[in-house]
Amino acid sequence: DAPPEKVWAVLSTLDALDRYDPDIEKSEVVSPAKERLGSARRCDLEAGGWFKEKVSDWKPHETIAFELFECTLPVKRLKHSYTLTRDDGGTLVRQRMEYALKFGPVGSLLDALMVRKKWDAGVKGFFAGLKRYVETT
Repeated sequence: DAPPEKVWAVLSTLDALDRYDPDIEKSEVVSPAKERLGSARRCDLEAGGWFKEKVSDWKPHETIAFELFECTLPVKRLKHSYTLTRDDGGTLVRQRMEYALKFGPVGSLLDALMVRKKWDAGVKGFFAGLKRYVETT
């Protein structure tokens, strides 16, 4: 229930992730540029560990994407993108996530047994937090 410009303002403020994603303890910009293609952030996780990701796509009010480049997680690669579409006075936010875990076949088994379920819950928490934050700030 907010226009794409307002949703974009939140998603593109890289050091604000800890304000609406319940799985993030702290987020901070780690690149000279704060908000543009190539900007990077480090996020410390509530459950322990951390990751760094950079902005790999930047189309204001339309699309933003992130690509993992360093982490303590068992992840070989991860990219997630967000597309914003104006919808009945609000904004529809779609996420696409592509990832591969380390450890080959063992990583694939871990993904099937537990990682995918945990990440699905994390994505739902992220979207609930994003909605609440955008609509109340």
